[in-house]
Amino acid sequence: MSVASGAYTDISDAVNMNTEDDRASQSDENQERPEPKFSAHQRPLPRQPVIELQELREDSVKFLLKDTDMSVANALRRVMISEVPTMAIDMVEIENNSSVLADEYIAHRLGLIPLSSSNANMFVENRDCECTDHCPKCSVTYRIKVTNHSDENMLVTSKDLKLERPMEAMGEVYPVHYLQSESPVTTESAVVIVKLGKNQEFSARCIAKKGIGKEHAKWIPTAVVTYQLIPEIIINQELMEECTLEQKQSFVNSCPTKVYGYNKQTDQVSVERPLDCTFCEECQYRAEDMDAADLVSITNKKDNFIFTVETNGALKPEEIVLNAIQILKEKLTYLKNEVSQIEYPHVN
Repeated sequence: MSVASGAYTDISDAVNMNTEDDRASQSDENQERPEPKFSAHQRPLPRQPVIELQELREDSVKFLLKDTDMSVANALRRVMISEVPTMAIDMVEIENNSSVLADEYIAHRLGLIPLSSSNANMFVENRDCECTDHCPKCSVTYRIKVTNHSDENMLVTSKDLKLERPMEAMGEVYPVHYLQSESPVTTESAVVIVKLGKNQEFSARCIAKKGIGKEHAKWIPTAVVTYQLIPEIIINQELMEECTLEQKQSFVNSCPTKVYGYNKQTDQVSVERPLDCTFCEECQYRAEDMDAADLVSITNKKDNFIFTVETNGALKPEEIVLNAIQILKEKLTYLKNEVSQIEYPHVN
């Protein structure tokens, strides 16, 4: 009888083999287990992220987030986009519309008009409010009524939105063009809603409510939120000194973003604008063509990120960042409390 490789030829052989396996496993268990690298009171402290402001403008902010990893950077970016609350028109009651655009299309355009939301935290969520439909505690109501009596076309813009009850409105929630105090509000600076022809009319009642971008894009406070890794560029000066003047200039000109610079007085190539590096590797390709593959080394710092945040006008850029950090802290605190209350079953 032929037997496959590794099979038992007799029951006694199988029993003896199992006995030897049990003894081997017992001897392994009796061996000393390696001690943990850190004891409970000697574990390394968690990293403390730091933010350094680099540039602050009216519509954008640029800052450096360091001493953390990419998971924190990505979480902060996602919170800024989808979880910072703002105000936006959520309900539109169209009373008269004789324009060429459909009611649904105009209602969608009204919802995308950015509203100043610095006081959004003063309002409560509509679903959590005690009212049956809407009230000044959870919403702001606008009226818009425009009639074209001229022979030329007329633009209906966000400047035509008026508060229905200005005295009852909580906070200052207006279309973003009202914040441009330096220049007067004109039709060109406002958001166009619809165009009316001769004898056409548009009137509606608009209700703005508090929300977050996770529910609908109209509540997103940002236009752009990006972060980039910080490049670490090291030039091998010994190899660079062996290069000719033409090779040095060719190496400098190979970078499309002009990261490198050449000093004629010292005859040296240096890194002048490292943050403009896009990791295109054009300089490394040029170094290989010069038979000097080790001429430059380009890596990135794993714990440093440069953020660029642009606002759509609903919030100031610094408000978006600060609110996002506060929301992220609240989420982590909630997670910590929930984990601490978990009762682990007893393991024998």
